[in-house]
Amino acid sequence: MRQLEKAILYLDASVEAQHALETAIYLSKISAATIIAVNIVDQHVVTNLARQGDRSLAEIEVELEENGWRYLYAAEETAKNAGARIVILQEQGYPEELLPRLASEYQADVVIVGQDPRARSDVARRRTAEQLMEHTPCALMIVR
Repeated sequence: MRQLEKAILYLDASVEAQHALETAIYLSKISAATIIAVNIVDQHVVTNLARQGDRSLAEIEVELEENGWRYLYAAEETAKNAGARIVILQEQGYPEELLPRLASEYQADVVIVGQDPRARSDVARRRTAEQLMEHTPCALMIVR
């Protein structure tokens, strides 16, 4: 079995993403792998929020970017305090498209995603998970 060198971690505000971070830190510590933590300003979310309120797409994107950087900086601090190697980045787009592309670009060994077990009843989340399973070019770990 090949040694784990790089792990893509999809990080958002969810509790499950925090569990995924803990898992990524554990894997990094036992294998010396680098965690590549990514927050994605999800265009599905931006569009849905714009439809529900009176804010512009740009305002929503800025808010989500700022929140995303907060999650990333907190994850970076947590990982470094635990002795894990981490790099953070933020992208804009669709997780189901970006995560497989990033896995290829960085030649990742695993993509780690937090997933609420109740998401099976959420059509959009289920579709994202199915697309990740189909298109991710490496191992995919879904953490609850």
